[in-house]
Amino acid sequence: MGHTHPHDHDHHHESLLSGHDRPVHTDLKLSIENLSDVSADIAGGELVCVIGQNGCGKTTLLKAVAGLVKATGQVRATENGKTLSNSAVAYVPQLTAVQSRLTVFEMVLLGLVNDLSLSVDAKTFDRVDSVLHAMHINELASEPVLSLSGGQKQLVFMAQAFVSTPRVLLLDEPTSALDLRHQLIVMQAARRYTERTGAATVCVVHDLMAAARFSDRLIMLDHGRVRACGTPKEVLKPDMLEAVYRVSTHVGLTEPGFINVVPIEPL
Repeated sequence: MGHTHPHDHDHHHESLLSGHDRPVHTDLKLSIENLSDVSADIAGGELVCVIGQNGCGKTTLLKAVAGLVKATGQVRATENGKTLSNSAVAYVPQLTAVQSRLTVFEMVLLGLVNDLSLSVDAKTFDRVDSVLHAMHINELASEPVLSLSGGQKQLVFMAQAFVSTPRVLLLDEPTSALDLRHQLIVMQAARRYTERTGAATVCVVHDLMAAARFSDRLIMLDHGRVRACGTPKEVLKPDMLEAVYRVSTHVGLTEPGFINVVPIEPL
């Protein structure tokens, strides 16, 4: 869950998720080459959603990018001419039952330190505290994580990832099993983190409308291979959805301009 390496660079966390400052410009690039038949380049400041049927390889792809499972091919993240280490990557897995009795503060602190028995210096305390505020979970700081709702737990695990200011952020179905409000909070947090820090973010999602709204590009997988890659408008077309999801759909735009995908019939 996240990476437990403090980073040399330090960001002001109040601005990580706020819309006040300008997006960071960076030459960060995440290159995925023939990774189990998938290739893609993802730029810093870009949020890419991976979509497709259950069992098509979305989670396996994300774990392979994170280096958690073996796969053919190559993954490389570079910035300013240097290859980034694993400590610059944060992977947030699908939400599972939490047995830990750690508090919210302690759980997020684990994103920065390996040993909770050591005393925490003021700078580290402030980093954790500011991320808790940015995620609007500061009032839960002393609560045990296992007592929280699913949506609150997801925010804690995302805060644990954010606190180490990763350059590559990998989110595996961060909105599954969450209510509407928490789905929105989670996706907005991922979008804002990506924009404000110039990180490269890859997010596996089921909800096609959320994917369309929050992503710069979509990668549609079908049986482990890339069936389509492009902007949401380019990828979410009825014939493509029919071929991959085996349903007929109506795809339109809502009045504010959001893409709306309505499944009509299973095929």
